[in-house]
Amino acid sequence: MMHIRNFYFPFFILLIFIQTGFAQLDSIYDQGSYRTFILHLPAGYNQNTEYPIVLNMHGLGSSAIEQYLYSQFHLEADEKGFIVVYPDAINNSWDLFGATDVNFLTHLIDTIRENYSTTDCLFSMGMSQGGFMSYKLTCEFPYELSGIASVTGNMITPWQSSCIGTHPTPVMQFHGTADAVVPYNGTFGIPPIEETMAWWANENDCNATPSFTAVPDIDPNDGSTAEEFAYGDCDEESDVIFYKIINGSHTWPGAFPIPEFGVTNQDIHASSIIADFFEGYCQPTTGIIPFDKNSIRVYPNPARNLFTIDVPDSHFTLSVYDFTGRKILTDVWTLNSTEIDCSEWMNGMYFVQFVTDQGISFSQPVMKSR
Repeated sequence: MMHIRNFYFPFFILLIFIQTGFAQLDSIYDQGSYRTFILHLPAGYNQNTEYPIVLNMHGLGSSAIEQYLYSQFHLEADEKGFIVVYPDAINNSWDLFGATDVNFLTHLIDTIRENYSTTDCLFSMGMSQGGFMSYKLTCEFPYELSGIASVTGNMITPWQSSCIGTHPTPVMQFHGTADAVVPYNGTFGIPPIEETMAWWANENDCNATPSFTAVPDIDPNDGSTAEEFAYGDCDEESDVIFYKIINGSHTWPGAFPIPEFGVTNQDIHASSIIADFFEGYCQPTTGIIPFDKNSIRVYPNPARNLFTIDVPDSHFTLSVYDFTGRKILTDVWTLNSTEIDCSEWMNGMYFVQFVTDQGISFSQPVMKSR
């Protein structure tokens, strides 16, 4: 049974924003304390449809809301039909060496399955320490994972011995060669990322030599390029796919660049690629109302004084929220193209919420700059 708590001011403000996107901040009582999480139900959620569950875990020092906003995976979940759970670690740090968080996440999955309509498919993904935690779950979780994805994370060497012979697990990894937080070439107790990929390829009985694809450099100004290495012919089709980001930093490919974080690759979008990867291993048992979010255009982005929104031939309600969740533009019905005056807005990130006339809701970020 879920337990709602009263949260302090920052959580209350963020809750206002989250609720605009079919998500809610919630908690369960676990091992003597309340553990918080964000639950995002896909657009058009129907109790008669069974949905895969995706755990999306934040990095060290981060939080569920930051992972929600940074990865933007809920946009993919709306399109694919996933229930996404963004859990919060205690003191913003996952227990990589004990059982506390494995037990918490087990309890959390049990709770979601008890209260919502789900398939047996369960995926885990995460940023940095959240990526480490996803690898840990492949070894220690009581439930078999349908696949995992790690962005800037890795697998601690001792876990390899406990994972041998468990079950083939589809694995996707994104890592930058200039990552100064989780070094590409490894450090004490953490192998080089290429060794981790080779270990998983061997564990899944894949081809020892991956196929190589140079990703088109569609953004020559992002300071990086990307390469794909795919280990195929694996047991149970549990492929191992690795995206090497040349000169990439400890960042999420395709996310809004944050200069303090370093180089963010814009040639690929990690969340979209992960969603496609997961979808290949499990889908909702009945159809979701499809909508291609790529048919929406918001430009220029970043914007200075004006930005334009192009939508397909369908009615939408438009609203704009700032980062605190405050609505700064009242609902506007639009068809085809709408121009928004942002000249008086403060610099920063905003979110345009769209609601179709069928009630499907999703959002897209826009950056206001000088």
